[in-house]
Amino acid sequence: MTAQILASELAILIQESKRKNTEIRSAAEKSLSELKALPNTSEAQLAAGETTHQDLKRRPNFVRPFLLSCATRNPRYAGTAIACLQRLVVTNGLAKETLKDVLDVLRECSSLGLDIQLKILQALPSLLQNYASQLTGDLLATALHICFLLLGTKTAVVSNTAAATLQQLVVTVLGKVVQEDDLASGTDYVAEVPIEDGTIPVRSATLDAYQLLNDLCLLTEGNKPQFLHSTSVSPDFGLELIESMISNHAETVRSHPEQIHILRIRLMPFVIRILSEKNTFSTTVRVMRLLPILLGNMLSVLATECEMVLGLLNHMLDPDAAVIWKRVLCMEVFRGIHAEPALVRSIYAHFDEQDGKRDIIRNHMAIMVRLAAEKPSIIGLGQQSTIPAISTQVEDESEEQAALQAEGVAGTIGAAMTLRSSAAPGISTYGSNMRIPCIEQLDKLEPPSVPPAYLYSLVLTCVNSFSEGLARFLLPFSIPVDVRSKKKQRPIQDDEQQEAETPQKDELPVVARKPRLTRSQSISGSKLPVNPLSLESHVLYGQIRGSASMVDTCWPALLATYSTFFHAALDSEYYHSLVRSFQKFSQVAGLLGLSTPRDAFLTTLGKNAVPPSVVSAFAIPSSALHMAERRDTRRRENGFQASESKLGPSPNTTVDKTRQSVDLGGVTLNTRNLLCLRALVNLGIALGPILQSAWSIILETLQQADLVITHISLQRRGTHNGQTTPITGSDNAFVGDIGNEIAAVNMAATRMFESCRDLPDEAFLDVVRSLKGLLRDLHSYEDGDVVTNSASSQRPSTHRRTTSTAGAIPGLDQDVRLNEFVVESLSKLIDYNTPRLLEKPPEENGWEIIVETLIDVLSAQQFDTDLRLRAASTLSTLVNLTANPDIFEDNRDQVRWKGLAALNWQINSLYPPDGNDSKASKSCDQDLHNLALETMHGVLEQYGDVLNLGWDYIFSIVSSVFEETSNLRGGPQTQGQIDSILPVAVLTKSPKLVRSAFGSLQLIGSEFLNSVPKECLSNLLLTMYYFCCQQDDFNISLTSTTLFLNVSDHLWNDKETLDLQDCKDTLDTIPQNGPWTTKEANTTEYATIWLQLLLLLVDSTTDRRLEVRHSALHTIFRILDTSAEKLRPEDLIVCQQLVVLRLLSRNETAYQTGKASNASDQLKEVLDWNETAGIMLNDISGLFGQYLQAMVKQVHFQAVWEPFGQYLQRFLQRHSLSLSAAVYTSIGRILSAESEKADISPCTILAWNLWRKENPVHHTDPLASKQGENQVALLAYVRCFAQIYVLMDDAIDAKQVSSVLEQLLICATMSSPTPYSGDIDNMSPLQHEMVNSLGMIRTGIAGTAATLIRSMAAFITLPYKRDDTQSEQKGPTFVALSKTIMDMLRECISNHLDDKSLYTDGSLSEALSSLIMPVRLKYRWQVDGKDPSLWKKATTTILKILKGIIPRLDELQSQDSDISPIWRNMIDSCDAIISTSQPAFDVPRDINIDEDFDIAAFHELNNMFVPVLGSNFVTDKLRRTFSESLFKNSIIHEPHPDDLPHPDQELLECLRSTHIGRTQDLPPSSRSKMAYVLVDKLFDLVAEHDGSKERVKLAQAAAPYLILRVGLVLKAYLLDQPLRGRMPQPTSQKVEMLYVLRRLIELDCETRAIPDAAGVVSEHKKHLYRIYGLTTKALRVARRNEEMQKALTQIIEAVSLDFGV
Repeated sequence: MTAQILASELAILIQESKRKNTEIRSAAEKSLSELKALPNTSEAQLAAGETTHQDLKRRPNFVRPFLLSCATRNPRYAGTAIACLQRLVVTNGLAKETLKDVLDVLRECSSLGLDIQLKILQALPSLLQNYASQLTGDLLATALHICFLLLGTKTAVVSNTAAATLQQLVVTVLGKVVQEDDLASGTDYVAEVPIEDGTIPVRSATLDAYQLLNDLCLLTEGNKPQFLHSTSVSPDFGLELIESMISNHAETVRSHPEQIHILRIRLMPFVIRILSEKNTFSTTVRVMRLLPILLGNMLSVLATECEMVLGLLNHMLDPDAAVIWKRVLCMEVFRGIHAEPALVRSIYAHFDEQDGKRDIIRNHMAIMVRLAAEKPSIIGLGQQSTIPAISTQVEDESEEQAALQAEGVAGTIGAAMTLRSSAAPGISTYGSNMRIPCIEQLDKLEPPSVPPAYLYSLVLTCVNSFSEGLARFLLPFSIPVDVRSKKKQRPIQDDEQQEAETPQKDELPVVARKPRLTRSQSISGSKLPVNPLSLESHVLYGQIRGSASMVDTCWPALLATYSTFFHAALDSEYYHSLVRSFQKFSQVAGLLGLSTPRDAFLTTLGKNAVPPSVVSAFAIPSSALHMAERRDTRRRENGFQASESKLGPSPNTTVDKTRQSVDLGGVTLNTRNLLCLRALVNLGIALGPILQSAWSIILETLQQADLVITHISLQRRGTHNGQTTPITGSDNAFVGDIGNEIAAVNMAATRMFESCRDLPDEAFLDVVRSLKGLLRDLHSYEDGDVVTNSASSQRPSTHRRTTSTAGAIPGLDQDVRLNEFVVESLSKLIDYNTPRLLEKPPEENGWEIIVETLIDVLSAQQFDTDLRLRAASTLSTLVNLTANPDIFEDNRDQVRWKGLAALNWQINSLYPPDGNDSKASKSCDQDLHNLALETMHGVLEQYGDVLNLGWDYIFSIVSSVFEETSNLRGGPQTQGQIDSILPVAVLTKSPKLVRSAFGSLQLIGSEFLNSVPKECLSNLLLTMYYFCCQQDDFNISLTSTTLFLNVSDHLWNDKETLDLQDCKDTLDTIPQNGPWTTKEANTTEYATIWLQLLLLLVDSTTDRRLEVRHSALHTIFRILDTSAEKLRPEDLIVCQQLVVLRLLSRNETAYQTGKASNASDQLKEVLDWNETAGIMLNDISGLFGQYLQAMVKQVHFQAVWEPFGQYLQRFLQRHSLSLSAAVYTSIGRILSAESEKADISPCTILAWNLWRKENPVHHTDPLASKQGENQVALLAYVRCFAQIYVLMDDAIDAKQVSSVLEQLLICATMSSPTPYSGDIDNMSPLQHEMVNSLGMIRTGIAGTAATLIRSMAAFITLPYKRDDTQSEQKGPTFVALSKTIMDMLRECISNHLDDKSLYTDGSLSEALSSLIMPVRLKYRWQVDGKDPSLWKKATTTILKILKGIIPRLDELQSQDSDISPIWRNMIDSCDAIISTSQPAFDVPRDINIDEDFDIAAFHELNNMFVPVLGSNFVTDKLRRTFSESLFKNSIIHEPHPDDLPHPDQELLECLRSTHIGRTQDLPPSSRSKMAYVLVDKLFDLVAEHDGSKERVKLAQAAAPYLILRVGLVLKAYLLDQPLRGRMPQPTSQKVEMLYVLRRLIELDCETRAIPDAAGVVSEHKKHLYRIYGLTTKALRVARRNEEMQKALTQIIEAVSLDFGV
């Protein structure tokens, strides 16, 4: 491409110079020929510098035409020539010999046109790059001179391009020095140049760079250059060129002494002069831009000069020393310095630490103190930090602004802020910064407008950067070496790498790279942070020591500056940066062991977190609190307070009332206070192991903040007149804005307390001591409100905090609300220091201090209820630690004993003899008591199975919930007669305490019985009995009864049997209805203890509470059930006598007593005793049934069974359905154990007599308000019969069977509906049992089968015998029962088909009639259930029964048996199948399916009995009835009423009458298909078959009805069609008529079916004669209907042919 361009340009040049300049033309032609002589001229060849003869670089004359063209200074020639030269320079195709000539012509053409000048500037950089080794000395000066010439042009494009090119060339010159230094040898020096102390040899490139830098400095100063050709340049541009050289190759400049010498003798004096004098903004800003470069790179080699510059910068910050824009430039320089922490450390090391040098950093920090407070109004200095107001509000600050500016609801966080105004001062990112810093505004000739607060924002940035730099350098050294290696930290190399570790904007560093320890770490193995000053062998120890010195000397000024900005108006970003840097500096001071600056910074941060004015506003002296609390207590006791919380009054109720007149609208915390608080907490995390007494600063600040935040939060959600105020829309700011910051503080505080687990023991003790010292108003109470425990009062008041500042705040030292923080903090410390508290001695792990502190709070009755409860909860947590299984085995028992002793002491201390009797105090004491009980329960769960010591404490604690346990049964009986058999209730202190204590008792009785000594078992039983008898908690009474079962199992453990005979004599003396007293409990014999257990439970069965006595009953029989297998039969009899009969006797006595009483709840009480009796019988029957075979053989069994039967009789006489159900269920269960059927036992006889006499259906339960559901009772009654029948089936005769079936039918008829389920698709349980009972009855006894069939027939018709008036009521439908009985009936009849008595006694006819009823009412009975429907089921059953009966009818007829009812049943069955009654509801959708079913049934039935219907045993009347049924059900269209025969006229007489026809369309029958089948059947009956006598009789019976059926169709046509005129006959009628006419023609009737008529000789067409008249009339009407006319004509023709016409 280059060759083509050159060839093209040469051709143009030849053409243009053809006439005017022959020299150029000749040179161009020669160059063109040389170019064309190259065989493969390519750009690659031109650029590669190949050594072949085609290489242009070997042809110096090739550029001659271009040089001649440029020499003409003709723009036309020069433009082409310059373009070609530029191309050759770029492609490195220029011969080295021509460089000087090329530079000369470029210089000569520099004054030509714009395009030429730009091409020249494009060529120069490539020329210097491609010919770097040749372009030195004068050639380089010439190239630079060309740029300077073009720089001076007036064309902006050329001038700017020249400036950029010149900067590029200057930088390239120094780049050549770098290359030369890398490749140079020691013998290629070309000259010597001066340095500070002599001369130094230099190489070519170095010499050029030296001369260039020297000339640039001279030109900048306004002097004549020495190396460059005579030229001039502005100081501003000269400074820019110098900046480019040094900034791009600072390392190169620093490594060359000759360059440093130039800087020292020329540049630095010039810079100092510019800074000292008044100069323009443009020059000053360029000098300022040089300073960070010089200071950052040349500080070590230009120390003196840099000291002067830094001193000048500090001096110019003074308001009288310089104008504002120069001060701003100075601060921007310092901002750059502080952004490089290594530079700051270097400056401090070079000057501040050196004697005789200026204190640059110290002076600078002091100056910033004055700067920060120079004009307070500009930064909005006030009492606390606010948000600056600017004219353009930004969205990023909307949340914080909303929180800080929320208006004045008292107590709202942030209410102290004022609204923004456009003139308000402050420092913000958007109002106090410049979009482009002054030091970057190189295009400005005049200084820009500077925002008033910009200088202060620079000061703040410098302060932040200073602290951040120190932290970034020092904090990594505080990490222990092993921790650092685990984290695989990067090695500290330089400050640039550390810069990247700066936290993000809104994040506060918690700890500098400190790893978070886990619970698994050992306390003794925790690592303290390393003091960087201890790393004396570290390679950077000098810098570490210098940094520490910088912290120690600069912290006062830094703190003063920070304090100023903490009270200024800052936006969110600035304030976050301020707090972050402040935190880091504090952390650095702490790590360096500088306690003074550490404490000072912590104190300042604490005051900014919780200002003293806020705390003093919320502080309330204890005297005011006490007065308010006593006033509230008196009001509550007098009934003025309607409700009281579960844990006592609200902790802030009295506070709110006391402070209701105080205005808190301007006293509050805001998000910035909380941010400072979070930073303070983070410092506690980072410096925890080395804080020592400074812990009190952090903890006290947290305490005060907790007071304020808690008060405000509760006030915002507080109460108004005792009613909780819902959170309103204005609260969203609190919840959404402040709430997030509060949550962050809470998380940080939690982390801080969590980190305490890793503290050394001494540091942990510091924390605990500091917390104890924070207690307020511990012993200052009035009027003897507090009774201090003697042990507590004797303890010295140690560990008091002496450095607290709370005393400076009025009322704060007596505000007891601050104690809540102490308790909560101790709770967290306990939680996070479990291993420490368990493994270390008490004097080392803080146990004693923690317990003392908690007991002090717990026992102080003047304290708030909630606070005391929290202290008790914390103490419980501490006691729970003793359950830790990791405790050393050697001291495990002692530690646990100590924990139980603490709980026992806690409970005893709550009830002193002269304690406070106020209601509030009692409530609180009970809550504390409850916590102690719950704690004991918790520790029991952990180690109760291995507890060796402390059982005395446990039973003491459990029994502490009762007032007195020695005389529980003392006192008079005042509750009426029934009290003589009821246990006496136990007095308790509180229901809540009972529940808590019972949990522990339950645990002992279920899990830890093996640990209880044998001597304590009787006391354990009595304690359980007391809990059972107490009336406070119903569930506890229930559960207490079940614990006896566990004790029973424990007593039986590893024992084969217990001999009860030895105890019988003693126990027989106990009255039957008397209670078990405690005097029998003093025994250690297992048999006696076991019987004691049962009798105590028997006493519990007479409890007034229904469920309690039921639970006792279940427990008794569960015990007996599990123990009976190990008891001997004679011992079982003893249990029956002492326990079972005693239970029955007590229940009967209680029932009779309750029935005779006049109490208001007498009815309910009686019903409850019935229910108890039922449950009792259920359990007794199980026991009897399981061991009946063993007991019945005992001599004394009858003495048990006879009284038991008497009690059953009495229970049935109560007429209670539930009890009756229980009685019969019990009888059934007992009888199920009978195995001897031959010898009917007394048990069976007793059951049969009871069953016959007492049917539960007659029990009306007159004591109840309404009759209850009897399903359960009847079900038990029926099941009981089944069990009796199994044992007595051979002894029951037919009469008794009839009685049984009658009872069963009564039960079914009078049964109540089944709840929650129907009996349509499935039988109810009662019905199912009835079916089973019917199936059990054996029919081998004479007359039993007929009785059973009649009973089944009655069951089948039950669904249809319900009262219509009751149809809307829910009740049994008997549908599923009826279907099931149908199957049983069919099976029963099938099994007895040969029993002739069934045919004659009417039982079979009655059964068929019961089946016909559902079929006949198919569409009048809607409740059918799932398929098959009831009528379909009945139809199928009828067909199956008739299939077995019909073959036996002839035999029975021959024996002169009257079976006509059965024939009638068959005819009725057929009629029911083919007929449809008028529907009582909408015709179902599946009527067609029903029709098909009926058609199939009809065909099956027709095939069975029609052949025998013509026999002599069947009367003509039955056959006519059958034919009439076929006729009626074959009607498709309803005939006119006059067309049907009347009872007083002959059958066919109606065909002769006339009447007015009908024109309406008659709807066809819904069962048209069945109708056509019946029409066909009529034709079939009349048709000729075999001519037998039976067929003739059937034909004779059917012929009249067939003629009538056809005549109705013809008559309707001839009467109705004329009235229609030309309207066609309805389709259905037309189809019917055509079908009938066709069948008439096809029919060959039986000869003897129709009587002969006079003159008629036809044999098989007599039926046509009977309708001939109607046919001829219809033919006249059908003249317009060809199809109908044709059909009628065929009949006429058939008659004519048959009659010989």
